Amino acid sequence: MQEILSPYLPKHSIEYCIQLSRKYDFRLDFSFNRKSKFGHYKYLPQSKTHIISINKGLTKPLFLITYLHELAHLEVMTSYKRRVKPHGLEWKQTFASFLSPLLNEHVFEPLLLNVLSKHLKNPKASLSADHELWEVLMNTDLSQSTKIKDIKIEEHFIFKKRVFKKLKTRRTRALCLEPSSGNQYLIPLIATVEKVN
Repeated sequence: MQEILSPYLPKHSIEYCIQLSRKYDFRLDFSFNRKSKFGHYKYLPQSKTHIISINKGLTKPLFLITYLHELAHLEVMTSYKRRVKPHGLEWKQTFASFLSPLLNEHVFEPLLLNVLSKHLKNPKASLSADHELWEVLMNTDLSQSTKIKDIKIEEHFIFKKRVFKKLKTRRTRALCLEPSSGNQYLIPLIATVEKVN
């Protein structure tokens, strides 16, 4: 596990994550193309297999947060089976307990450390639902740029050099259509975009 995880984690979090990982029997997979989420936990009852999947290409702090988010799901499934909500109190407490020992300036730069400490008081299911944390993680200025939340329904915009049309707004994301492929995507409402003139 150390050889697999080490390249993706902040240096001063590696040993802690290895020690924590040894408590569990699971498969770690990597994904390249997932757009709507950074990671995923899945349990296969037939084979009694736990699988954690994380996007490649994340920054080291974001990979660490995502990894511990999904590992907290594994712990909750192991302890409570399906008797509790996926992002309920048990998961919130577990995720906070996993991440809290790493809340120091050796692992996270000061600004991220500050907003992450506040986030852990009541962690949300999606990082994008915590606007302050998301802003720091994505290195964006929420006040100066156009966000998907500012785009009107049926209006076109550019996101990651691709053209989309906003179809509808959900709680923290927008359902958008990429006309060139016909595919639909959920994009965080606070993602920075360009308007199409």
